[in-house]
Amino acid sequence: MALVRSKEIFVYGLNSERKEILEEMHQKGVIEIKDVDIADTQLERKETAQSISQFDGFINSSENAIEILDKYAPEKTGLFSSRKSISMDKYSMKSVDSEGALKKVYEIIRLADKIHENAENIRKIDAKQIALRPFLQLDVPMNVTGTRDTIIKSGTLQGAWTEQEINEALQKQEIDTFHFEFVANTKEYTTIWMAYPKGIAQKANAFFQDIGLAEPSFSLSHHVPKKKTEVLEEAKKELAKEAGKLEKEIAKYGKDRDEIKLLYDHLVLRKEKYQAIAKMGMTAHTFVLEGYVLDKHAEQVQKALEQNYGAYVEIHDPEDPEDAPVQFENNGFVAPVEGITRTYSMPGVGDVDPNPIMSFFYYFFFGMMFSDAGYGLLMAIACFILGYGKVLEPGKRASFKMFFFCGLSTTFWGFMYGGFFGDATHTISSVFFGGDAMLTPLWMDPTQEPLTLLVFSVMLGIIHLLIGMGIKVYTLCRDKQYFEAVADHMIWMVIMGFILVLATGMFLGNSGVTVPGVVNTIGMYGLIVALIGLVAIKTAAGLVLKKKNIIAALGGGVLSIYDITGYIGDMLSYSRLLALGLATGVIANVVNMMGTLFGNSAIGIVFFVVVFILGHIVNFALNALGAYVHTMRLQYVEFYSKFYEGGGKPFKPFKMDTKYYRFSNQK
Repeated sequence: MALVRSKEIFVYGLNSERKEILEEMHQKGVIEIKDVDIADTQLERKETAQSISQFDGFINSSENAIEILDKYAPEKTGLFSSRKSISMDKYSMKSVDSEGALKKVYEIIRLADKIHENAENIRKIDAKQIALRPFLQLDVPMNVTGTRDTIIKSGTLQGAWTEQEINEALQKQEIDTFHFEFVANTKEYTTIWMAYPKGIAQKANAFFQDIGLAEPSFSLSHHVPKKKTEVLEEAKKELAKEAGKLEKEIAKYGKDRDEIKLLYDHLVLRKEKYQAIAKMGMTAHTFVLEGYVLDKHAEQVQKALEQNYGAYVEIHDPEDPEDAPVQFENNGFVAPVEGITRTYSMPGVGDVDPNPIMSFFYYFFFGMMFSDAGYGLLMAIACFILGYGKVLEPGKRASFKMFFFCGLSTTFWGFMYGGFFGDATHTISSVFFGGDAMLTPLWMDPTQEPLTLLVFSVMLGIIHLLIGMGIKVYTLCRDKQYFEAVADHMIWMVIMGFILVLATGMFLGNSGVTVPGVVNTIGMYGLIVALIGLVAIKTAAGLVLKKKNIIAALGGGVLSIYDITGYIGDMLSYSRLLALGLATGVIANVVNMMGTLFGNSAIGIVFFVVVFILGHIVNFALNALGAYVHTMRLQYVEFYSKFYEGGGKPFKPFKMDTKYYRFSNQK
């Protein structure tokens, strides 16, 4: 169980061997490549931006084609699908193969674009048909706009209009010669058709403005509106028919999906190689590669490159340790929770690997919060199959392995609390069988002894905090910062230790155990002495280090006691171990009680089964999520804040990171 740090590696080789060296490093994935500093040197960079941009275009097109195939020729996959395995030599497609696959990609995209174009045209036709609705009763073509002496116009008015209202508006403009007909008249709109002499065009325009006439917003047709609508409908049918044919043509390319997926991965790998080349320094005949290699691989990599390719390799400690990436390496119990720490932050230069300790508390606290043996068994069984079986690829199993251990912990605490799908054993036996198969708690029923469990939760929290503070003391002493270790952390560990003694006495008393009075006496007087020691140490620090006068230093020492409020807040955060554990059990009991509303009857049995399944599924989902989030919070906020600096960089090797395929020995 360790934190693997890295060393800097410099590889000097011939350009003639550059491709083979890159290929081997790409396959083995043991070196993280970084930019070579070519300032003040005779090295140059190879221009690869154009090639990378071209690869990006091909990759985006390939991904687009796959998405199109997934839409029009969906592939049947299982719930837990894995990448297909392929031999290494198949990854590098020949030029003719990649060109053929690209042609298929572009043809698929062309067909999809045509379908999209047809759909857009159909939407435009729909808009025209909607615009034509007010004019459907018009029996003359709409492109008839007049004769030699007259103007013909049609349009719509907002709301319902009467002939009298139109005539009044005409009189207002002093128009006498004007013919109009209502084509449609509804509450929403009025469609009007008009004919008038060209000589009154100016007055007519004023009339139109006055009544708010809206002229057709579409191109006029030589058909009457009803006929035009029918013509448009036929056009829609033709477009839809053509779209159907295009979809069938796309579906025929479903058999080429694997080839296109292979093309996608092939392009991604080639792009990664060009990105690696862009980071190198080069001369006419040689290249320089710089990066990081993990300690455990350093000697092996150096030996392989020098013996197989005649390259010269230098490996040494990094000049700036903060820039050197790190990687976790833990056993099967600890490794599943590494992702939680990785999400928070990788360890910094002075940090230790927190996962070995954190993993135990994570599983322990999760089980206390979820706390139902039935839920725990379901989680453990399902996650064991997914985490340790061959259903998923190795790289996708870590989270399921973590929840497997969480499930075991949940099962343990479920039996300790006497919860198996709540009080399902008691409910089912008493209501449907007339018995009483109550599951007896191995320790306590939280609903009956919440105060005892609360004190126990706080005790666990104090232990958790003490371990975090102890790690901080260790790192400070390792770095020879002894005074800071004592003044800022060790003294608080002593204070927290005596609080733990008091909490232990309270817990044992609530549990019915006779506690000797000396325990509480030691805890109380020890706490007082520790607080006095805190004031003394802080006062001394103010006098010696900060050069304060005696009054200011003493005042600072006394005020340092106030910091205990922060530690008390941290301790009380662990009360969520009680709260979430109670929530899981109480909700489960309510679900069981609701299921028995119709008693022991045929309907009652069916109702109970339905409510039992649905209710416990909901309770499982909600409280599993709550346990996951709050357990993680206890690690991030309470535990890590006591010692963990973070800010480190994860080791990101130059390796074959593919989406659809994996080569035979890839994990």
